[in-house]
Amino acid sequence: MGLKGLVLAAGEGSRLRPFTFSRPKHLIPLLGKPMVRYAIDDLVSSGVRDIGVVVGYFGDLIREVLGDGSSLGARLTYVTQERRLGIAHAIHLAIEHGFVDKPFVVYLGDNILSGSVGGHLRRFLESGSEVYILLSKVRDPSKFGVAVLEDGRIVRLVEKPREFVSDLAVIGVYFFRDPDLVERAFRTLKPSWRGEYEITELIQWFVDSGYRVDYDVVTGWWKDVGTYEGLLEALYLLLDGVGERVEGDVRGEVIGRVVVERGAV
Repeated sequence: MGLKGLVLAAGEGSRLRPFTFSRPKHLIPLLGKPMVRYAIDDLVSSGVRDIGVVVGYFGDLIREVLGDGSSLGARLTYVTQERRLGIAHAIHLAIEHGFVDKPFVVYLGDNILSGSVGGHLRRFLESGSEVYILLSKVRDPSKFGVAVLEDGRIVRLVEKPREFVSDLAVIGVYFFRDPDLVERAFRTLKPSWRGEYEITELIQWFVDSGYRVDYDVVTGWWKDVGTYEGLLEALYLLLDGVGERVEGDVRGEVIGRVVVERGAV
């Protein structure tokens, strides 16, 4: 059984202004590649090629840059989120649009992982769980949605907790088995205090309803690059994984992990 992919790239990126005054954050380049490409490339390398992209802010520009996905090894379908009403709402739109009609993986377009999601994808398909999420230990849980565990099971998800309840942040990659169940869960939601339909509340419905919700704690690094801090940290970590490559015309000495592209002088 294959999966469909859903990459969310509708946000305005207000925390990355002024860069995002003239383009969406998902097109900010990281090592010469638009941010959103990391999610798409990860899905493609994991065998997921039928991918929906939810766009909104500067959506036409994202369509222009990514095209139909053929050059990326993917088949891209676009879904427009006119009003940014949260992750759960974006998923609902993709289901309502008719794109999501089988098990699927949601990948936030401003999240970057050091490893592939391919292994998690296979474990999800073999697990029989309705929902499968990825977690990562963080220093400041108040910035993220977190999962509370008891006896190795998820019992509660809390969006940006003001008091400490867990240091396991929910990474922006979520696997769902049944779109009809997801839609049923969405219809029970109400907007949060910030006016959004929260993904944590959507997953909490599955927990409270007795459905199997599995998780894995990632061992590599993960970054939410929707802030300047996250953007700079991701750049550092990505550069750390790149060896020296000099293809341009360099007459001086090159020291350290430096990439000089062809045409540079």
